[in-house]
Amino acid sequence: MSKKVTITEEEVKKWNLNMPDEMLEAVSNRFKLLSEPMRLRILRVLCEREHTVQEIVNKVNASQANISKHLALMHDNGVVNRRKEGLKCYYRIADESIIYSCYLSSKSVVQNLQDRLSWVQNVNTNLSN
Repeated sequence: MSKKVTITEEEVKKWNLNMPDEMLEAVSNRFKLLSEPMRLRILRVLCEREHTVQEIVNKVNASQANISKHLALMHDNGVVNRRKEGLKCYYRIADESIIYSCYLSSKSVVQNLQDRLSWVQNVNTNLSN
């Protein structure tokens, strides 16, 4: 992924003002799809390159039935694509925006944890003095 994505404040404001309720429902469903840690693990594997189901099973240490269930749901929602080659089925990320969403959320989580840690350290220092 070598693409640079820029989002302006103006674009975000337009989104906030113009988003119909039906679209909010679709966005909510996308977040629900990402709310399962196993699906995030699968996406992390697929960030490298496309993989077979068995390769994904081995990398995330889960059962084939479990991985297949998640991949089917992700495929039905347009997050991953699949192609058949003989008896093998290969999966790859279909919508790279999902990776940007995960990155932004991860970055925000880390920043929030750092802020909380700083606060705790300040409180601890003040109590020690």
